[in-house]
Amino acid sequence: MKYIVRKLTVFSALITTSFFGIDLGSMTTAQAQGLKRFSAVIAQSSNPVTYMTVIDRNTVVIQISEGGEFFFHGYLERTSGSTFTGEDDQVRVIYDENTKQIVVINRVTGDEFYNYYFSNVDEGAL
Repeated sequence: MKYIVRKLTVFSALITTSFFGIDLGSMTTAQAQGLKRFSAVIAQSSNPVTYMTVIDRNTVVIQISEGGEFFFHGYLERTSGSTFTGEDDQVRVIYDENTKQIVVINRVTGDEFYNYYFSNVDEGAL
């Protein structure tokens, strides 16, 4: 988890600094404290923010983030039927194309981090 938190801290700092035009070389302690407050506001959702892009019939790219607590970005490959699986050093992500369910589990302990439904349909086009 320390790896994920460290990665998310850097990611949050980069996004915030680019949004506010802050130069990382001249960042002060007061600005760093401001970043923590900013990232805590982002973490107010019940489900993680999820983006998915279909590459081809057997591959999707997915990004899952939950405020400053969790971040995953990677490829999911079709393993069997409608199931896609991908992983990094910390987690395994499983997506069922038929049920639209995403499950994120800890690779070492098997603990479930997230289990939710995600539709990649553009509802604005309906």
